[in-house]
Amino acid sequence: MSAGSYRVPVTVEQPVSTQLPGGQAALIYTNAGPDFVSLRLLSLQEQFAHERLDGTATHRIRMRYRPDLAGGWRLKTSERSFRLLAVADPDGRERELECLAEEEGR
Repeated sequence: MSAGSYRVPVTVEQPVSTQLPGGQAALIYTNAGPDFVSLRLLSLQEQFAHERLDGTATHRIRMRYRPDLAGGWRLKTSERSFRLLAVADPDGRERELECLAEEEGR
């Protein structure tokens, strides 16, 4: 684990498209199991959006390799939620994944 990072338990959530009774499409997240990740803050930004100040926190996340994980999935702790933007196997050896994520709801 690198300096400035810490390990936390998470729930991995997979996005699934579904159809609502009225015919509209909806995106829901289903539980894809527990895991542990190493979180490291990369950047904090503030910007005006829709007449209010909005913040964005970007993180680097390292975790054990899983072949199903992809951008668009979500990782949740008991209090925080992270939307995966990109997922990569840094050395191609299927041991570890490095993810770029944006914290939701901050």
